[in-house]
Amino acid sequence: MADGEVDTVYEAIFREIDDAVFLVDVEQTGDGYEFTFQQNNTAHQDQTGFTEDAMRGQTPRELLGDEQGAAVAENYRRCIEQGETIEYEEQLTFPGGTGYWQTKLTPITEEGTITRIVGVARDITEQKEQERAHQRTYRRFQTVLETMSAAVFLKDADGRYLLMNQACRDLFDVEEDPVGMTDEDLFPEEIAEQARSDDSQVLQSGEQIELEETIPTPAGESVRLTRKSPVYDDEGSIVAVCGVSTNITEQKEGERALQQLKDRLELAVEGAQLGIWDWDMTTDEVEFNEQWARMLGHEPDEIEPHLEEWERRVHPDDLGPVEGALSEHIDGESTYYDTEHRMRTATGEWKWIRDIGKVVERDADGEPVRAVGIHLDIDDRKRREEELERTRELIERTQESASIGWWEVDLIDESLTWSDEVYRIHGVPVDESVDLEEAVDFYHPDDREAIQTAFDRLTEEGEPYDLELRIVTASGQTRWVRAIGDPQFDDAGDVVGALGLFQDITERKEYEIALEATREELRKIIDLVPDLVFVKNRGGEYLLANEATAEAYGKTPEEVEGHSEAEIIPDAEDSSEFRQDDLEVIESGEPKAIGEETLTTAAGKTRILQTVKIPYKVPETGEDAVLGYARDVTELKEYERTLEQQRDSLTLLNQVVRHDIRNQLMVVESYTELLEDSLPDDQSRTYARTVIEAAKQAAEITETAKDVTDVLLQVGADRTPMSLRDELSEQIERIRSDQDRATVSVDGAIPDVRVLADDMLESVFRNLLTNAVVHNNNDVAEIAVSTRVTDDSVRVSIADNGPGIADKHKEQIFKEGEKGLESGGTGIGLYLVKTLVGKYGGDVWVEDNEPTGSVFVVELPIVD
Repeated sequence: MADGEVDTVYEAIFREIDDAVFLVDVEQTGDGYEFTFQQNNTAHQDQTGFTEDAMRGQTPRELLGDEQGAAVAENYRRCIEQGETIEYEEQLTFPGGTGYWQTKLTPITEEGTITRIVGVARDITEQKEQERAHQRTYRRFQTVLETMSAAVFLKDADGRYLLMNQACRDLFDVEEDPVGMTDEDLFPEEIAEQARSDDSQVLQSGEQIELEETIPTPAGESVRLTRKSPVYDDEGSIVAVCGVSTNITEQKEGERALQQLKDRLELAVEGAQLGIWDWDMTTDEVEFNEQWARMLGHEPDEIEPHLEEWERRVHPDDLGPVEGALSEHIDGESTYYDTEHRMRTATGEWKWIRDIGKVVERDADGEPVRAVGIHLDIDDRKRREEELERTRELIERTQESASIGWWEVDLIDESLTWSDEVYRIHGVPVDESVDLEEAVDFYHPDDREAIQTAFDRLTEEGEPYDLELRIVTASGQTRWVRAIGDPQFDDAGDVVGALGLFQDITERKEYEIALEATREELRKIIDLVPDLVFVKNRGGEYLLANEATAEAYGKTPEEVEGHSEAEIIPDAEDSSEFRQDDLEVIESGEPKAIGEETLTTAAGKTRILQTVKIPYKVPETGEDAVLGYARDVTELKEYERTLEQQRDSLTLLNQVVRHDIRNQLMVVESYTELLEDSLPDDQSRTYARTVIEAAKQAAEITETAKDVTDVLLQVGADRTPMSLRDELSEQIERIRSDQDRATVSVDGAIPDVRVLADDMLESVFRNLLTNAVVHNNNDVAEIAVSTRVTDDSVRVSIADNGPGIADKHKEQIFKEGEKGLESGGTGIGLYLVKTLVGKYGGDVWVEDNEPTGSVFVVELPIVD
């Protein structure tokens, strides 16, 4: 090839190469070197905004300014002095914009002298932005992890701890860096051995396990619900075990108490021959039990499950007052619906019935949805007043809920005293006397030595005891009880007696396993489709899977269909994400397009899918399902995959907070409220109320953690016009409903304006209103809400009568992780408020209230 042709080829390469290329002339002067630009290629012109004519003959200072030009010239000088190619990163501002560049300079030598420098530059601005985004996501992940109340840990395949969050370190009282420690360093040998066994099961099976375990801690034994999951590397190998452990000690105690209450109520219903009704107030369907029908002389199949079955049997003279009492209760004017009226029996006679009921469920608008109640046959009481007392005792026993009694031993006269409840638990008539030796004989033979040893230590050494043991009642029934004993001393310090509590804690667990497996043959020509086509029901079971779907899992369609997603998908994280999308489509009834999701195949390869999921009804059963179509659009972007894996981890933690912990707290709160209504004394009800309030506060913490996680997971979420009145009013009503010790007043009408926000707007007002109650040291938290509208913004002020906030803390309380007002919370609620309001283009601050308290002010721009 001739020299001219070669020059033409090089010129074409120079002009068309994707990287930005430029040529700099070097002239040595007495003071050093002078650099002038000569040429730049098309890519350089497009990326910098400098044409070749604009650059030619210009020095770095003339082209880029003194400061930036001096830095560029210094790099050129360094290239010449080193006499070799150098690489570096720099931030430059061109007419085309400011960005980060990765630059390579190569000196060109002619006759032993460097006369030119060839520069090749690549714009790495997007890469730098991704690196910063990764760091931000990691810091946020660390913040959520460290503020979780659940203990989270990570161990490698050899059992060495790689990570512990703060809750886990507090649980084990670990002050030093836990990395590298093993279970043998933290627990007794038998506990450590069991932990190793559980880890091995996860590492070998590749499946998540869930177990209840009792862990010794410096504060005592803690009952934990622990989930252990495998962690995979990029090649699909299990390299670690991730654990999330939640304290369920109080929950287990609550479950035992609630089960005891349920057993007693069922026994009372059966023994007292109570008629039970359950009214669906949206359809007027009523479920009557067998005793309800037989009380009126009917067989159960003679009573239709409808409200009119009751109405047409009520005496005409009683129907008006009865309906009036029912309306008063529905309107909230009475705690219970409670009437005595006559009802017609199967023989046409009239029988007196006491009808007691209560609305137990209302919808979001406060409208009644469900009511339950009982029928009592009080015909004999009405006709014979002398039996009134016996009927009242029957009603009181029906409503009895607390199964706690007391006992006392006098060692001077060797006497034993039981309360009526202790007699009832033992199945002994209250008029019978029981001595100390007989009381010990009630204990199960296998537990008798334990109670005798504990009682001997109490009487001889003054050592109290708190034991859970079995007794055998007078009727031969075995029951679990909690026996608590405290010594009583005389003035000389000698043990002269004992006083204690005795509680029935029998636990009867009933498990109902219902499995609905419906599968419809849809196999036609889908196996010819190269994309993944599948149908899954609500439970995650595959009803249909084509060849492409089965091949991705290393199985045949027959091996996939009829099995759950968790059994088929190799990667547990993939399964979790797919299940979330499936349930969203089923619940909303709307199709969903997933632009990008990952699937780890049976061969350990990561594939990126573009998926569309639509709601689907199984033709034969009408069962809800989801139909999916996934196309393989795999692009090997290692860095993006790393970010996605971290987001998956954050999503997994969010599910724990939003589902497991919050659901358990709702169980504790709901059943404790039922228990509170039936407790026999003020002290017991105070204890129940303390549990309820603690559950509510814990639920609020999980709600805040959920909101923070939702914000962290948002990527480019669009803002839409939101009604300020709707969002603020809903949160005010929620506080009024949920907070017994708070009053909320609103100054004037809330303006009907719209602000540019998203679904997280409710979290702003919920956190500020909740903050005004939780951090209030008064018996009643008085909250005043006011609004003010200007031309382009609306200002919402939430004032309280709490202790106020010092000036030096008014800015700090909005910072990430800060805890204000001596708070025992996570310190992220107000940070979340600040983040969201800033996202909406607004501002939030705190002022002093008069005469005491604080005023949190939120200012948001109004949408035209």
